[in-house]
Formats: sequence, C-alpha cells, structure tokens
Amino acid sequence: MEMVETLTLLEKEEKIVDNEISVIILLEKKFGEFMKSYDLKIWGKKMWEWVALACDGYVVKTIPCTTESDVLTLVKPLLTNSKYTVVLYSDTPLFKRQTLNEIMIYVRQRDLNVLPLKRGYVFNTNYIKNAESIKALVQEDFGTDDFTTVESYSDLTKITKILKNRILNFHLSNDVQICDMNSTYIDADVMIEKGTVLEPNVYIKGASYVGKNCRIEFGSTIENSIISDECIIKCSYISESRISEKTVVGPFESVVAKSS
Repeated sequence: MEMVETLTLLEKEEKIVDNEISVIILLEKKFGEFMKSYDLKIWGKKMWEWVALACDGYVVKTIPCTTESDVLTLVKPLLTNSKYTVVLYSDTPLFKRQTLNEIMIYVRQRDLNVLPLKRGYVFNTNYIKNAESIKALVQEDFGTDDFTTVESYSDLTKITKILKNRILNFHLSNDVQICDMNSTYIDADVMIEKGTVLEPNVYIKGASYVGKNCRIEFGSTIENSIISDECIIKCSYISESRISEKTVVGPFESVVAKSS
C-alpha cells in the first residue's frame, strides 16, 4: 500500500553498516506451548527485534536454538569477516545500545578473544573460527537490567511495562506532552514531533507519524498513519491514512485508508 511506503520513508533514515562487528541472535523458545516466545510482540516489535534494535547498524543474523544447543556449533556457520562477533539471546529485550557500546570498548581496550556476558558472548572472530571450546579468562557485568530474561508470561508482563516507560520517556525528552503516562500507549516505531499533546487513553500504533503541535485528544487511536502538523484528533480512530496540516478530525470519526 502506498501509505505504508510513505511511512517507511518517514520512519527510516539511510543506515551505514559497521562491518567491524557482526551480531548473532540465538532464538530460544522459553515458554508457550503453541507459539515461539521470541516472536511475541512487545509494543509493535517481536521480542528478538528489541535485541536487534540495540544492534542497529551492524549485520544481524538469527538462528533457532535450545537450552542444550552448543553455541560454537550454532554460530560457526554464521561467522563473517568482521573482527568481532557478538552473540546475544532473544529473551533479553531490555538490552540497550549504550550497554553494547560499553562492552565493545572494554573488549577492544583489553584485546580480548572471548568475553562471556550474563547472557551471551563477544568473540574475536578469527579466534573463535578455529576454537573447539569457549575459554575465557575475564568476565564482567554490564548494565543493570539489560540481561533480564523473559522466561514466562509473568516476566513478559514486567518487561512490557519497562519498555513502555522507555518509549514514553523517549517522547517526553523530545518535548512531547503526555498527560497520563499510565493510560498512554505508543508502539516502538512511532515518531512524534515536539509540541504535540497526548491526552489520556490514547493509542498510537505501528509505523505512525505525528507532526508538530498536534493535539491527540482523549480516547483516540492512530494506527499506521501520518498526522501532519497542527492537527486535532478528537476521540477518533485513524488507520492507514494521512491527515493534512491543521485538520480537525472528530469527535467520534473513523478514518480508514483515506487522505484528507
């Protein structure tokens, strides 16, 4: 759909890939009888995609595993020519880019071949290509909650709340006014410009974009849509649509796959 393509252009900037580091994410099913836990969505992203988000700009590969899997056997076929290979697990969605940067500074400064993490490893790629076992002389802790694992639906609920607050605080730091943190829900890929006000009970989902100085009033839902600057959305549902500048929508309108 043309709308989705437009949103993609708005959402994503051209990325430069850093070839010094490659990342392998091990997809381990931890709970749920009929579904893959690593594919469960948290605020619009699968659990493993949250881990990949912290590794944005690096080559990222994924491979399924079990608790009994041998890490070396899994990762060796996926090794590249990068100097370092970072191995992470899909069940640590709180892992942050800042923590990854700190880890890599530590590895470079000490010229380590292997660094075990609380959940994962950093390898010198050339070293690990020929290694028959994982042997490390150093182990350090990084981050406070980065390696918190999701092993049950109870854990998932706790993690979901933490990630929700991270998203909301990100928008607050960009001068978006959020009237009620408890009843405002924003997916990870949403972009909101400064000066916009979000009233209570607002949901903004998918790859949505909200421009400057808008007011999204009580009870509104916006999904995969573009809201241009200085719009007012009054208790309405907008999906797969584009709303032009200074437009007032609602109250109680449903706008689906339209441009106004």
